[in-house]
Amino acid sequence: MINRRATLTAIAVIGVAGLASGCLSPSTPQNANGNGSAASGAGKSKISVMYGLGPDTEPGFKADVGKFAKDNGITIEFIKAASWDTEIRTRVQGGNPPDVGLFPQPGLMCDLAKQGHLIPFDDATVATNKKTLVPGIIDAGTCADGKVYGLPNEVSVKSVLWTDAGAFKAGGYTAPKTLDELLSLTEKIKADGKTPWCIAAESGAATGWPITDWIEDLVLRFAGPENYDKWVKGELKFDSPEIRPAFEYFQKIAFGAGNVRGGTKSIVATNFQTGGNAMFGSPPGCFLFKQATFVANPGGFPDAVIAQLDTKTGPLPFPGKTAGDNPVLLGGDIAAAFNNDANTLKVRNFIASKENGTEQAKLGAFSPHTTADVSLLPNKTLQTIASEVLYKASAARFDGSDLMPAKVGAGTFWTEPVKWLSGQQDLHTTLTNIDQSYPKAS
Repeated sequence: MINRRATLTAIAVIGVAGLASGCLSPSTPQNANGNGSAASGAGKSKISVMYGLGPDTEPGFKADVGKFAKDNGITIEFIKAASWDTEIRTRVQGGNPPDVGLFPQPGLMCDLAKQGHLIPFDDATVATNKKTLVPGIIDAGTCADGKVYGLPNEVSVKSVLWTDAGAFKAGGYTAPKTLDELLSLTEKIKADGKTPWCIAAESGAATGWPITDWIEDLVLRFAGPENYDKWVKGELKFDSPEIRPAFEYFQKIAFGAGNVRGGTKSIVATNFQTGGNAMFGSPPGCFLFKQATFVANPGGFPDAVIAQLDTKTGPLPFPGKTAGDNPVLLGGDIAAAFNNDANTLKVRNFIASKENGTEQAKLGAFSPHTTADVSLLPNKTLQTIASEVLYKASAARFDGSDLMPAKVGAGTFWTEPVKWLSGQQDLHTTLTNIDQSYPKAS
């Protein structure tokens, strides 16, 4: 799936952040009653659904939701946002929100929920979904009041190492089971006179966000899911004993002499989508590339590789700190309702349910429900990632930077590591600057 974060810029996100912290007046959602989770009235015949899905996910989503709506006598108005973050804020501020919205950033969703703009899921629906959702993903849609305002439509898997299957096998290399083994593999490839890694973080004005995925995956492993949650909430500093080891591990790989194609400073100048394509050269320019599953779509790996994905690539799970430890980092879109009209809630609940996703799966989107039929996915590569990485996860967590305040998650968490990788400052300064940028509790 195409990563929509590539279309964001730190300046744009931070520039509109004030809208969620004071400029949007608290309000009661349309037709709200009691705790807002009970449907009101017979239901509108036309429901608007707004999203920022990419061209690979959108057709399947429209097909799945459209069929459900037709079967239930509902007409759907699909609204595609070119800039989700800006457009949803503007519509809410103007008193014209959609009925249902798909949030790629749960942090913004919780901002709007806090101000009374969203309807929580009822306990029974949450309990039903919890039975089949990958463990921990419900937390992404749970806000500070303990209520669940959003549940996922689809997810992308970030905890993946990509290889050129033929070159990796020819080199005699095997999948690392632990982070220590990953360091050993790095040294083995280098000892063979080859370059182990392609690492890429260039994304225009959003340069730096791919490094957050690295760090988040490592925090999950070194600090554990519970401390990951505390870190995301701002209860643990970046420069804390729990979080700092993730940066130190990444430093061993990214700063190690001969580890990265082009050297450390090239990381921030190498495009995040195409940065692993050198793996498929002759000879290979690198042997390992960490990137989310969207890279296996057009615009990522070369077309010739995508056409032969099952034979050309050999994706590996990003290893745990110890063997058998397999947390997974996810991105995705969280469905939330702006009113408690009966059909609004019916559509929202379908989007979050295990019954949704058939047509999306055929186009390569992963259902967050472990009961999903992986055979619907279009190739063995994605089927393997679903069954061996996503659905075997000991714990799943949503992208941490998308949960953090925008000033950090789409600000200093992007920009300060860029300065670090560029040689402008050391790790201590990087972590200190991020911590100092964190908004003070009001």
